[in-house]
Amino acid sequence: MQNRSLKAGLSWLIAFALLAMLVVNVAILVFHAGPRVRDEADNTERLARELIIAELAGLQESVDPLPDLRRRFDNRERFRHIKVQFLSRNESYPVIVAQSSVDQRSDIPKWFVSFVAPSPRVSVIPAVIRGVRYGNIVIASYPVDEVAEIWSDVISLATASLVATLIFMGVVLLLVRRSLAPLDALASGLARLERGESNVRLTLKGAREFGDIATRLNSLGRTLDRVRGENQDLLQRLVRVQDDERRGIARDLHDEAGPCLFAIRAGASTLVETMSEEKLDLSLGRKAVVEIQRAGEALQDVVRRMLDQLRPPGLSELGLQAALQSLVVNWRGMRDDLDLTLECSDDLEPLDEAVALTAYRLVQEALTNIYRHSEATRAWVSVRSTRRTAPGEGGRSLDIIVEDNGVGFSGEGGKGLGLLGMTERVKAFDGSISVAERPGGGARIEARLPLGGREHLA
Repeated sequence: MQNRSLKAGLSWLIAFALLAMLVVNVAILVFHAGPRVRDEADNTERLARELIIAELAGLQESVDPLPDLRRRFDNRERFRHIKVQFLSRNESYPVIVAQSSVDQRSDIPKWFVSFVAPSPRVSVIPAVIRGVRYGNIVIASYPVDEVAEIWSDVISLATASLVATLIFMGVVLLLVRRSLAPLDALASGLARLERGESNVRLTLKGAREFGDIATRLNSLGRTLDRVRGENQDLLQRLVRVQDDERRGIARDLHDEAGPCLFAIRAGASTLVETMSEEKLDLSLGRKAVVEIQRAGEALQDVVRRMLDQLRPPGLSELGLQAALQSLVVNWRGMRDDLDLTLECSDDLEPLDEAVALTAYRLVQEALTNIYRHSEATRAWVSVRSTRRTAPGEGGRSLDIIVEDNGVGFSGEGGKGLGLLGMTERVKAFDGSISVAERPGGGARIEARLPLGGREHLA
C-alpha cells in the first residue's frame, strides 16, 4: 500500500492538533462550570436566608401574621436561581422541589445538566411569630438560569473557537502546502534524472533545507553529465584502441607474416621445379628447404608474438608470477641497455583469473610505455599480495608498482590510451590506480586490486 504523502500527513496532524485544542478548551469550560453553578447557588441561598430572617423579624408585631406570610413568601422569585414559598404546617414541599428541577429545560442537554447542575436542595426556615409557628418558609435551589447561561457560553465559545480553528487551519494548511511545494519540483527533477535526461538543474525558493537539497541534486546532475561525457569519450577511445589493434595485427600480418608466407611459397616452387627435372639438383633443393625452414620459424615468432598480445601465455596454467617472469625475459631480450627488475611475493597464487589478467596487462602496458617513451636505463616491477589493516580497508589486496628513471610524463600527453583502459579496468574491480612523477625523476605507476573473493568478468 502506498504511503500517505508528507503534505497529507502534516495537514492531518495540524488539523488533529487544532481540533484537540478546541476540545480541551471546551472541556475546561465545562469542568469549571459545576463549581461556578454551586458557588452561585450557595451565595444566593445564603443571601435569601438573611433577607427572610430579617423580614420575619419585621412581622413580629403583625396582628394577623398568616396573610402577611403568604403575601410576602408565597412563590417569591425575587432571588435568582432559587424559589421561596411559604407553606402552612399541614403542607409538604415536594412540589416546589419538582418545580425547581433544571430537567424541565428541554434546550439544555441532559448530560450537561447531570455534569454541571447540583442536586436540588431544599432548606426550611420555621415561620415563628411571637412564639407561634405558623408554618415553614421553604427555600429550593433553582440553578436553571445559571446552567442555561453556562450552556450558552459553551455554545458561543465552541462556535467562535470552531470558526477561528477552521480559519487558522485553512491558513496553516495553505502555508504548509506552499512550504512543501518545492517537493514537487524535487520529485520532477529526480524523475528526469531517472529517465536519463541531461542538464537537469533546479532553482528552488523556500526553506533552507530545500535549497540545500536542490544544490546537492544540481551537483548530482552535473556529476552525471560529466560521467556521461567521460563514458562517451571512453567508448570513443576504446573504439579507436580496437581499430588501432586491428590495424596493428593487419600490419604485422602484412609486413612480417606476408614475406614469410611468400618465402615459403617461393621455396616450395623451387622444390617442385627441382623435382620435375630429369636430374635432381640436391644443393638447390637443400637451399630451398633451408629457406622454407627459416620462413616457418619467423612466421612462428610472429604468431607467438601476436598470441602474446591477445592472451598471455601460461597465465591460466602457470599463474601470474610465471607469466610475469616470462614477460620480463622477453622484454630483456629486446633491449640490453635497460636494467629491468621484477619482484613478486610468494603468496600470489591462486588468484582469480580476471584479477591476474588485469595485473598482467597493467605491467605489460607500463613496460611498453617504458620501452617506447621513457628513455630509461633502469625499471622496477613489484607485485605483492598485502593484507590491509586500516579502518575501511580490511582484507587482502594485490599491489602493483612499476617505476623507471626515465624522462617521466610530460603532462597528460604521456598517459596514453593503454593506461586509460587499464585505469577503467582497475576501477571495475573497485581498485585504485595512480600515475605520477617518480621522486628523483622518471614515472611511477601504482595500482591496488582488492582480493575479496569477488567474481569479476575478465
